[in-house]
Amino acid sequence: MRYALYLDDESLLIVYPQVKGYDFNKGVDFDKLFASFLNHGFQATSLAMAAGQINEMLEQKRFSNITIFLGYTSNMVSCGNREVIRYLVEHKLIDAIVTTAGGIEEDIMKTLQPHFMGSFDLSGKALRRKGHNRIGNLLVPNENYCLFEKWMNPMLDELLDQYTPHLTTITVPGTELRLERASNGNLEISWENSTDDALPIDPPYRVVGVNNILTPIALKSLDTRLELFGERGIEALEIESKAVKGWKGVAGRVNITILANPPNLTPSEMIRRMGLRCNDSSSILYHASRNHIPIFCPALTDGSVGDMIFFHSYKRPGLTLDIARDLRRLNEMAMSANNTGMIILGGGVVKHHICNANLMRNGADYAVFVNTAHDFDGSDAGAKPDEAISWGKIKIDAQPVKVCGDASFLFPLLVAQTFAKYVESLKSKS
Repeated sequence: MRYALYLDDESLLIVYPQVKGYDFNKGVDFDKLFASFLNHGFQATSLAMAAGQINEMLEQKRFSNITIFLGYTSNMVSCGNREVIRYLVEHKLIDAIVTTAGGIEEDIMKTLQPHFMGSFDLSGKALRRKGHNRIGNLLVPNENYCLFEKWMNPMLDELLDQYTPHLTTITVPGTELRLERASNGNLEISWENSTDDALPIDPPYRVVGVNNILTPIALKSLDTRLELFGERGIEALEIESKAVKGWKGVAGRVNITILANPPNLTPSEMIRRMGLRCNDSSSILYHASRNHIPIFCPALTDGSVGDMIFFHSYKRPGLTLDIARDLRRLNEMAMSANNTGMIILGGGVVKHHICNANLMRNGADYAVFVNTAHDFDGSDAGAKPDEAISWGKIKIDAQPVKVCGDASFLFPLLVAQTFAKYVESLKSKS
């Protein structure tokens, strides 16, 4: 009977450590308590392994040999993890952030008015009538969004002034202006210049007129080309690219009209402007903008920021956000890094965006995921790190860790045992 129930077992002592919890008879030592998690079992073990993975990243950071990407969903900023993330950015412990729209706007909102503690059980109907919005057991008054709109609108005006096309005129000394049509059908403009100065007609500028003659033609065709004739012969000015040098001559006046056509604003550039505009050092954006840590938000319009852009567009349309340039910037950060580490709180776009950037370099060297999602439905949010290895988003020989749990309390514990100790070690050496 015994042999039917129990097969002969192999010894586990050689390969596996024993399960053992912390002995509080030895007093309360949080460092030793956390260290004991490694052999505690279940998610305690995963948490301890995650701390080990982050400490390996920080060991590389001592030699400036790693690029660390931090991703988090907006609820991390809604709760007290905002201050934890701000600490990381303030001390330049991470190199890039990917978050959602709420992770941007709520950081600014909290500099204007706080969020409040509520309850998971509060009635949605009653809260709606009072103008209170619930995020789990947190409350955000409608007034916070009104204050945010007042804060955002002047900045949107500034961005439109800077990032929309505008005309400027440069006066060039010379003789009389001549406009002729060449045999090839091109319009030719000629004059003689009395100086050897170059005209600043580099990108993002485009010549659209000479003494107002060519403006209508040039605005209709992006391929318009100016043929400039002088003592040195024909010199072609290619639109958007070339400076004009070296005309000689005497008196006269030629006005070249130039269209300043800046590249479209990227979400990360807009977020940096928000950080520079913020004067509150409690803000994540405040420190990120001053420490040159880019914050990427591929879904920046999916939240109150998008609402502000939408409302503002009726007063002043024209603002365009270029997510393609941000994509290239993020991917190239991963591609140019000696090593990369990913720390991702939550799932969705922030998780995939960072993982996909690391795909461009055949995978991250280190990875820590903290979320409550599961993989049975095939979602990327719940996918285990091993699935990312199959895609080439994490390197085959990496030792990634997923902690299944609520990052609102797990992440501060991780930071206490990793980044905070790293900062203290640097202070003790200085």
